[in-house]
Amino acid sequence: MLKKYHLEIIISLLIISCGASGKTYHLRSNSVRVYSGLENFIRNHISEYNNRKAVLITNHSGVDYNLTANIEQLRKNGIDLLTVLAPEHGIYGYQNDYDKNRYIEEKNLNLIIYNLHKLTDRSIAFLFKNADIVIFDIQDMGMRCYTYISNLKRVMDILNNSSKELIVLDRPNPISFLGIDGPYLNRRFKSKYISAFPATFIYGMTIGESALYYKGEFNKNINLRIIKMKNYRREMLYYETGLPWIPPSPNLPTYESSIVYSAVVLMEGINISLGRGTTKPFEYIGAPWIEPFSFSKALNAMGFKDFIFRPVYFLPLFSKYKGKTCGGVQIFYRGGKFSPTEFSYRVIQYIMRKYKKASWEKYKSWFDVDYLAGTDQFRKSIDAGISYKGFLSGVNEEIEEFNRKRKKYLLY
Repeated sequence: MLKKYHLEIIISLLIISCGASGKTYHLRSNSVRVYSGLENFIRNHISEYNNRKAVLITNHSGVDYNLTANIEQLRKNGIDLLTVLAPEHGIYGYQNDYDKNRYIEEKNLNLIIYNLHKLTDRSIAFLFKNADIVIFDIQDMGMRCYTYISNLKRVMDILNNSSKELIVLDRPNPISFLGIDGPYLNRRFKSKYISAFPATFIYGMTIGESALYYKGEFNKNINLRIIKMKNYRREMLYYETGLPWIPPSPNLPTYESSIVYSAVVLMEGINISLGRGTTKPFEYIGAPWIEPFSFSKALNAMGFKDFIFRPVYFLPLFSKYKGKTCGGVQIFYRGGKFSPTEFSYRVIQYIMRKYKKASWEKYKSWFDVDYLAGTDQFRKSIDAGISYKGFLSGVNEEIEEFNRKRKKYLLY
């Protein structure tokens, strides 16, 4: 009788989960999935490169729909892979800080993996020397301060005036639905990895479109080929692509966290914790000197229609305020299009006014936020008590000019 009872429960659960029609349901809402540039390359173009020597720039995000790594796919289909260059967080994407090693011998892959952040341009050019092609396949995040787009620019600069072909395997921009947002990069605040790519803070292009834009506007003497995606639309949410979400870094475990990240990353420029070292990185923000209930009430009163906040205490296990109890909020994204720059601007402005212990983070004489934002006007406008609309009016002309140029290179 007990076995029969359990069997009836299992059958009932199956019926409930499948529905009356017997269909199964998935998180993605459409039946036609996106095929990444990697998949398109393997299916339709790789025969053109049989036995060609290649250097691959990639990390753990370079997989297909079935989670098969690009390294395996390329080798299996006739590419002679000489070496691999990995960006920040390493080839497996678990490192929170820059790896101090210039290279590692990865026996599982039978490859030497070079650390892109520890090599000079001259060293990278030397590694490219014996290659026929260079392949770039990394999941980008669509934000100028995210280091992967700076890696692409650097590789393109090194290959400038070279006959070697750079093949960029396109992937979705997870926040493309937000369009473009934030100030254009001021040359005075250009940095090697955080602010190198000449664009607005949120640039609304895929990694392939970004390569086309950079070639067309700044680096015309490069042999570039983009392998497009199939069935992609730029307004898609990542879930709608049907592709698996591979955390592009240790602190972006979910797609929701990556969206919230775009809204709070400029807050790295002040002395609060963004939840690094907790189970909710970038969804928790706070500090030991913030009382969470009044803070939550104030943020909810700001009227952000796409966000809601709840008071929390959290204890970072590493990074800022390690081992100290912080008061703050958990940020819930409700869906919809918003301005990441406006969100950060208004919240930072409130924190700087409300809390005496709040301050701008500095490295020597440089303000961190100036390099994140790509301008010092973001910080100076907040300090001067200027509204977000007032700040935006001062940078809007450059944003509009970038958008006019950008439109020439859109593929989707």
